[in-house]
Amino acid sequence: MKLLLILTIAISCIYANQKINEYDINGIWKIPEEIEGNISIGEIFTKNNKAYAYAFAYAKIENNVIVDRELDNEISNAKNLKGKIFLSDLEFNGKRWVNGRIYNPNNNGIYYAEAYLSEDKNTLFLKVSVDSFGIIGITLKWHRILGEIYEPLECNEITIIEELKEAEDE
Repeated sequence: MKLLLILTIAISCIYANQKINEYDINGIWKIPEEIEGNISIGEIFTKNNKAYAYAFAYAKIENNVIVDRELDNEISNAKNLKGKIFLSDLEFNGKRWVNGRIYNPNNNGIYYAEAYLSEDKNTLFLKVSVDSFGIIGITLKWHRILGEIYEPLECNEITIIEELKEAEDE
């Protein structure tokens, strides 16, 4: 019985002391849209110590199951971001990702972004704000898609949104 208790405590300590690294944000994510049940599927990747995200598929949730959907620009807020980087320049500071920028396709706005992961690393909390201090804004929740349900795009199929390029030049 003592051995079981010691083993349980040891395993708990190992998981409690897991450190987050800059690559833990990488992966395939469900990105909720403003229309109930609609989601974009995107990939976050790290390049030159900065994290970026692009969308590559569109889905909806029906009866708690993800099903593909056709993009209908009349009802979709995504406005076909397929292959376009809409979240850029997130820098890892040892605990969270900061100094990013995010594009909103609904109003063509560019906002400040920072992010952090849940303990299990399967939920991303993305703080989007109009000010660089993160005071005025909202926090979005993205959920990791586990398994190999979706195939991300190749590097040559990904481009950055023009509005983000312009924001970098300012």
